[in-house]
Amino acid sequence: MRPFSIVHRADDVADATGDVLDLLVVGAGATGAGIALDAASRGLRVAVVDKGDLASGTSSKSSKLIHGGLRYLENFELGLVHESVVERQLLQRLAPHLVRPMDFVFPVLPDSARKRLIGVGLTTYDVFAGIRNTRRHERVTGEQAIELAPALARSGVVKAYLYGDCATDDARLVLAVARAARRFGAVVLTYTEATGLLFAGDRVCGAIVHDGLTGETYDIRARHVVNATGVWVDRLRQLEDESQPVTVQPSKGVHLVVPVDRVPLLHASVVLPSQQGDGRTMFAIPWGRQTILGTTDTRYDGPLDAPSVVQADVDYCLAAANAIFDSGLTEDDVVGAWAGMRPLLKPAEGDGTTADMSRRHALTEGAGGMVTITGGKLTTFRRMAKDVVDLIVGRDGLRARCRTDEIPLGSSGPYARQVADVSAAGAALDVDDETAELLVRQYGDAAPDVLGLAAELDLRARLSPAAAHIAAEVVYAARHEGAATLEDVYSRRTRLSLRAVDAALPTAPLAARLLAAELGKDGAWVASQLSAYADGVRRERGVLGLAG
Repeated sequence: MRPFSIVHRADDVADATGDVLDLLVVGAGATGAGIALDAASRGLRVAVVDKGDLASGTSSKSSKLIHGGLRYLENFELGLVHESVVERQLLQRLAPHLVRPMDFVFPVLPDSARKRLIGVGLTTYDVFAGIRNTRRHERVTGEQAIELAPALARSGVVKAYLYGDCATDDARLVLAVARAARRFGAVVLTYTEATGLLFAGDRVCGAIVHDGLTGETYDIRARHVVNATGVWVDRLRQLEDESQPVTVQPSKGVHLVVPVDRVPLLHASVVLPSQQGDGRTMFAIPWGRQTILGTTDTRYDGPLDAPSVVQADVDYCLAAANAIFDSGLTEDDVVGAWAGMRPLLKPAEGDGTTADMSRRHALTEGAGGMVTITGGKLTTFRRMAKDVVDLIVGRDGLRARCRTDEIPLGSSGPYARQVADVSAAGAALDVDDETAELLVRQYGDAAPDVLGLAAELDLRARLSPAAAHIAAEVVYAARHEGAATLEDVYSRRTRLSLRAVDAALPTAPLAARLLAAELGKDGAWVASQLSAYADGVRRERGVLGLAG
């Protein structure tokens, strides 16, 4: 199998445009990558394309959680909760380096509303999780809650409930799925936009695509086409049939990142009630040297390609955190932020609020036979993919069962043992334990390969004080992870654009030069990458701007 690198792009394009494929997937977020893996592992010839990088839309801008959906119980979406907890435990087994258990503290304050309902809801959550639960919930004292999350020290918490869910690195989870799909023969083409559909009579038989890296336009033909473009699904559906109604209502979710010493959370996330009277809950989530605060949930009708953080988003998140933690957080404390969009199913009647719209997914077939998957959530992407591929193989009359419940996603051994092994190897190379553990968390089985590159090329230097990422990761991203731009590396292969107040701009020239050397680019390309990356971070951070 060829390395996943744009150095081999011409060969990948040739594979996609040669013979007619069984399946073309448009959209390489979690669902699209999941469909590619499912279909390829059942023996279908598959290509997946995306107008941007892997997970460059919704799938890299979540709350970084794989969760059962406790709050969905309030809307009586019991089936969704059950499905979510099943998938949560499955992903924890398939990708233990990327999907890890995390405790959550639900504080009960003297003025907490619906105190008794909290315990009832968590009991129901345990019942749905059954033996798949990461932990059964328990009631703890206020003092115990503060030990788990010191930021609660001034909250006035009188008791709390402790329950379990999982955290993840969303972008790297999508990358792991895409790389697994490639191992089964799928072609993965990023920066490849479907600008039109191909028809044989009245049936969709492929897509016209524009290559954003080479400027070329070519056809990819396939017996089946799946539209997995998230908030953009209606654009492609209307290319199939311009009379199609809009099915998705985008919802914007904003997260803020603050230094961990401003909101210290040692061992658990904290559930935060919104202060806007909308009945929503948010989270404060430990994230290494930082803490994530989020998320908002607001109707979004702006440009789909350019959501950004506005003042109301900042005020909403800070108000929720300050109300519980009494920490006096201001905009000056924010070191990073992101704005993502959820593809929510538009209700049949009325507008409603986005918080009330279902997180279920829906599968439809258009007049030309194109399959569209809409809605859903990161946690259930594998199940969504299975539903799509079940439909495809059913069309063909094939007997090919889904195998994605048994395909490892980049990690084949116990996480603790991998950390111990990489830490021992790193000590001999003057690589500290923090870096070693981060390498395992990012790369799983491939962590020793990154460590080897660091030694071979003397690229052990840290890229930013905000996290323990090292320069060797830039080279690995170019050689084995399909990275084509500086933004790919700093925003999705590492998450330095989100963690560092300066978005790691001081080391960006080094990273761009390393990337250019791997991809055969010149100095002008390096300069353009630096400018594009800084502009992109400023746009997304919106009112918060960019230091440095």
